[in-house]
Amino acid sequence: MTWYKKIAALGQNIQFVAFWAHLGVAALIVENLPHPLIALLTITFVACGKEFYFDAKYETNPPQTFLDNLEDLAGWFVGAVVGYILKEVVK
Repeated sequence: MTWYKKIAALGQNIQFVAFWAHLGVAALIVENLPHPLIALLTITFVACGKEFYFDAKYETNPPQTFLDNLEDLAGWFVGAVVGYILKEVVK
């Protein structure tokens, strides 16, 4: 059984899990780098390329749809914004 089928067998939607994983990683990156706005913008642009080019072309098991990639990108972006807020607003 593959990893995504194991997660699905637990009753979890794999895209929901992926969204939160992307969010957590992006928030940690932005919060721990010295220039959070630059990190936020960099993560957003790099994630666009990763999700809409690399994942669309090379993630074939399971195949990625545009909406899967969009949800992953949303996770990266929301995570970067959360990291920025935690670093700059909450302090």
